[in-house]
Amino acid sequence: MSIIDKLDLAFYKKNGNEFEDFVVGAYKLKYPDLLAVKPQGQKGDCANDGYFSGSLLLQVFAPEKVEAQKAIEKINHDFNRAKDCGWNFSEWHFVVNDKFNKLHTDIHKAIDELKQNNKSFTIKLIDSETLKSDIIGQLKENKLRVYILLNADKDISQFGDFEAVEKVIDAISKEQDIRSFSDKNFRNFSKEKFKPDGIKKLEINIKDEDFANMFGAYIEKSKEVIEEYKSQIGLDLFTDIGSYITDNFNTYDKSYISEEALLKTFEKIYIKLEDDRNLETALWVVIAYFFDICDIGKTE
Repeated sequence: MSIIDKLDLAFYKKNGNEFEDFVVGAYKLKYPDLLAVKPQGQKGDCANDGYFSGSLLLQVFAPEKVEAQKAIEKINHDFNRAKDCGWNFSEWHFVVNDKFNKLHTDIHKAIDELKQNNKSFTIKLIDSETLKSDIIGQLKENKLRVYILLNADKDISQFGDFEAVEKVIDAISKEQDIRSFSDKNFRNFSKEKFKPDGIKKLEINIKDEDFANMFGAYIEKSKEVIEEYKSQIGLDLFTDIGSYITDNFNTYDKSYISEEALLKTFEKIYIKLEDDRNLETALWVVIAYFFDICDIGKTE
């Protein structure tokens, strides 16, 4: 599934707190120091869903359906409450998940009126299309963070598509680069078993917490999937597959942090596959397996 398709799906599927977390993650692409504000007892979040002290305050509205009157009431209530609570901000964004349906004219008028009555603040109405465009604009400079944003909460607990794993293995085996490995003295990865410190290796190499959580889930799943089906794939082939993934990762790792090296290794292979969510998951499972047992990254 393409980045654009994943973005659209996120807007269509996410409501409430789930969309709020998504918005905060999206804003962090541009404002790394922005903090999510969680409710505190009876005070709640004091009309603040995301905060960059001295600068920006976010309020997110993500109902299943946007009704103009309710949105207008929330706009006025939340802006005034944020001011009354003493937050230090000069810019206020009201982010609405309208699921690309366009907002009612009265909502735009309410924002215009709020601006007129509060000229010392920069006030913006951010709909789905605007936020989507902002995220796409971050792709060139911040592709890793965008990828994490769209995949960090992906549930792979039920994944068991061996056919997809076979397709990934087959695609890698056909790469021209893999022919050069036949003369190298690589160990037979088909006979390798997972080390008990696989997650520890992840902690040493991956510094981004969100990426670590995402990739850690793939490592755990790969133990189940690959170990169960390894003999059906062909033991001899695993040596070349492991060598190919190791070689590509180590090449990228010379110029990029480990997270980006893994993503670039993924992208180099995935571009040869059909754009399919199961194949995407299967490829990460295969990469995660060899990340754990191959000579990839630091071990201490």
